[in-house]
Amino acid sequence: MRKDLNLNNQSDRNKVLEEYLIYINNVKNYSQNTIKSYNSDIKHYFENTESVGEFSSYLKHLNKNKYSKTSINRKITSIRTFLSWAVDNNYFNQNQIKIVNNLKVEKKLPNVLTSSYINRLLDNLPESSEKDIRDKAILELMYSSGLRVSEVSNLTSNSINKNNSIRVLGKGSKERVLPMTKRAYVSTKKYIETSRPKFENDKSKNYLFLGVRGGQLSDREIRRIVKFRTGTFPHSIRHTFATHLLEGGADLRIVQELLGHNDPSTTQIYTHVSKKQLQKKYKQSHPRG
Repeated sequence: MRKDLNLNNQSDRNKVLEEYLIYINNVKNYSQNTIKSYNSDIKHYFENTESVGEFSSYLKHLNKNKYSKTSINRKITSIRTFLSWAVDNNYFNQNQIKIVNNLKVEKKLPNVLTSSYINRLLDNLPESSEKDIRDKAILELMYSSGLRVSEVSNLTSNSINKNNSIRVLGKGSKERVLPMTKRAYVSTKKYIETSRPKFENDKSKNYLFLGVRGGQLSDREIRRIVKFRTGTFPHSIRHTFATHLLEGGADLRIVQELLGHNDPSTTQIYTHVSKKQLQKKYKQSHPRG
């Protein structure tokens, strides 16, 4: 055990946590949203557990306050990962960590919009104002390339290529180049040429999508735009993108690359969605369905 800092000393805990956050930012290249979540989860654990390394009192606290199973599992994962790092760095003893398993959660299939619905929705989006043109470009891009909200927020004016492709900075600062539909390219080009200059000011830097005050559109603002324009959430657009590609015959590996998934099992859920749609169409089409 290192003598300078350790988790058994309550006054040292935040110092150890601070070092861990630096590690996952500089070495692991975690996104800022993930770092904020880890920071929040671990601090919450420190405040509501009787002894670092055990989970029984903490789980009682979470259940008492009616946290969802998904939220509890996320917190458990954050804390276990942190404690494992603390052991590796001699801030804590392995034998003080009690075994805890994630709660079983029924895996829900993501909501998927039909191709006719999303095409009709995008075609009918208004383009009468600068905001309208910007919002249409955002939605066309999200369905065209399956972008995460954070990826849309971090796009720059240089992200759009003339060959109908887009450079995206994904999780872990990994860059990937994605194809764009012609409609998404035309819509984005129209926004860049006609609307973006109206928003632009000294706060804009080189960000592609700007708010009314000229600064970078935040994740929260993009979620609000998607909800307002479509009545659904950004992840539904991403799920719809992936499912429609698979239903159109795309290989699962290709979809994995397009989505920026490191783990193939993350993409596997979309095959279940496609099978669900297939069964639905079968029952609707077969004379004795």
